[in-house]
Amino acid sequence: MSSFPRTLDVATRALATVVLLALGTACSSTSDSAPLEPTPPPTVFGGDRPVTLQVPGDYDARSASPLVISLHGYQSSGLVEELYLRLGPVALGRGYLFLTPDGTFDATNARYWNDWPGDHGGSTVDDVGYLTTLLADVRASYNVDPRRIYLTGHSNGGAMTYRMACEITDTLAAVAVLAGDMPVDVGALCPPKAPLHVLHVHGDKDAAVTYETNAKNLGAEDCVAYWAKHDGCTGEATAPPLDLTKDEPGAETLVTRATGCTGGSVELWTLVGAGHVPTFNATYAETLFDFFDAHPQ
Repeated sequence: MSSFPRTLDVATRALATVVLLALGTACSSTSDSAPLEPTPPPTVFGGDRPVTLQVPGDYDARSASPLVISLHGYQSSGLVEELYLRLGPVALGRGYLFLTPDGTFDATNARYWNDWPGDHGGSTVDDVGYLTTLLADVRASYNVDPRRIYLTGHSNGGAMTYRMACEITDTLAAVAVLAGDMPVDVGALCPPKAPLHVLHVHGDKDAAVTYETNAKNLGAEDCVAYWAKHDGCTGEATAPPLDLTKDEPGAETLVTRATGCTGGSVELWTLVGAGHVPTFNATYAETLFDFFDAHPQ
C-alpha cells in the first residue's frame, strides 16, 4: 500500500492540533482573564500642600454630591480645627464630600491663610489660587453638585472664607464664617459676581476678632450689612434663638436674618457670652449643615 495517504493523514492531524492550540490560547486570553477594574479617583489633592478628600461611604459617581471645605484658624491646622468643630462626621453622614486643607507657615512658624492684601507681613502666598485649583481638581475627579459647593472657616480661616466669597462668588452656594472679619475698605477689594447665601457666627465676647468694628476691620454686624447690601436686602427680622454653645445656659444664640433680598440670603448668629473659641455643643455642626442643606445656589 502507498504511504502517501498515511503521510497526508499525519500532516492533517498535526495542522489540526496547531489550530486547536491557537484557538484555545485565544479563548483563554479573552474569556479566562479577569475584566479590568475601573481606576478609582484620587483622594489626595493639593500638590505640595496635600489634603485628603473625605468621601461618604455611599458615594456614587452617577449622582452629584455636595462639597464643603473647612478652613482652620491662625496657628491651627485642618486636623486641629476638625478635632475642635467635628464637622466631618456630619458632612459624611449627609453625603457631603469634605476637605480640611492647611495654610502655609509664616516667619514665626505659625500656619495661616493669606486672606486680605497687606495682611501677614505683606505675604505673597497665593491662597486664592491654591483653593481655587484645589476645588477645580476635586470637581474634575468627582461628581460634585455645582449648586451645592460650600466654604466655612474660623478666625483667619473665616477671613479667608470671606476673601473666597468675593473671588469666586458665582461658584459657591453659601459661606459660613465663624469669628472672621473683613477689612474696613473691603468695597475696594471685593467685587462679588453673584448673589450669595452668607452666615456669620460670632461670640459677642470675642477679644481676638472683635464683634464690633474697629479701625482696621469690620465687626460681625457690619460684615453682615455689607453682604445684605450686595444681596439687595431691605430689612431684617429675628428668628427663634438657638442652643449652640455651653458658654451660656439655654438658647443663647440670637438669630437675625436679612429680609427682602433680591438674591441670596444673610444671617447673623450672635453667640451670647462666647469668646473667640466658643465651647460648642453637638448641635452646632448639625445646625450648620441644616443651613447648608437649605441653601443651594
